[in-house]
Amino acid sequence: MKLLALLVLSSCLASCVATRSSTYSRELGSPSLLPSTGSAEAGSFAMSSAPAAQDGIPLTGPGRPGRPDWNRGQPLMHGFFGVSEYETVSREGGGTPSVDGDKGDLDDMPVIGGGAQYKLGGERIDFGLEGIFSFGGRANATAWVAGGGGAAVAVDVDLLIFDLYGGPFVSMFLGNHLRAYFAAGPLMEWADYDQENSLSHESGSGFGYGTYARTGLELVLPSRTMIGMGVRWSDTSVDLGGNLGDLDMDGYQLLFTVSRGI
Repeated sequence: MKLLALLVLSSCLASCVATRSSTYSRELGSPSLLPSTGSAEAGSFAMSSAPAAQDGIPLTGPGRPGRPDWNRGQPLMHGFFGVSEYETVSREGGGTPSVDGDKGDLDDMPVIGGGAQYKLGGERIDFGLEGIFSFGGRANATAWVAGGGGAAVAVDVDLLIFDLYGGPFVSMFLGNHLRAYFAAGPLMEWADYDQENSLSHESGSGFGYGTYARTGLELVLPSRTMIGMGVRWSDTSVDLGGNLGDLDMDGYQLLFTVSRGI
């Protein structure tokens, strides 16, 4: 009796597993296990040659569920907006007293930009080159000039920043719905600077150079658009010319990102 009960239980379990496997294959589009119609023994299985479709959505090709395919030579367009949170914003040198923007509100400014990441290779970990541009600025921001005897004098500063940067990147999909990336390289910056108080008015512009590094996480939506959060660190120095000397800036950008192209 025990042997008969075990045989009956084994038969029931095998039937349940086969039914569940067939249902799972139809749902996910993986090759289904179907009874063989050839010369094989009765009860054997063969792989189905065509995956099924669900709700009219193909399970292969564009629009299929699962991890996106990023092919070699394919660009991923990338846009963002956010805020710059600089740790240092200072103007030194030239023929005028130095200005410290950290103690005012010149170190906070909105930023917007975009660019592309171009894949060169990789399987589990993608790698390639990126090129990004961004605009940022503040109007009527407050900064401070060190006066005689240790006194500080407030000045109004208008600052416009244009960054062009790029370098190598690495990217990796974490499962089917999350992408992480990291990039670093050189940065070229153009700045337009204007400062004014009741006693003086100075302005200048120029180019400078520096470095950057950035990273972020993006969520893959069903439409294959990716949205996420990123952070960029940079360190630059711009020669403003004339009596203004150099504008030194380093700190972070906190960004909301949107990517499309895979």
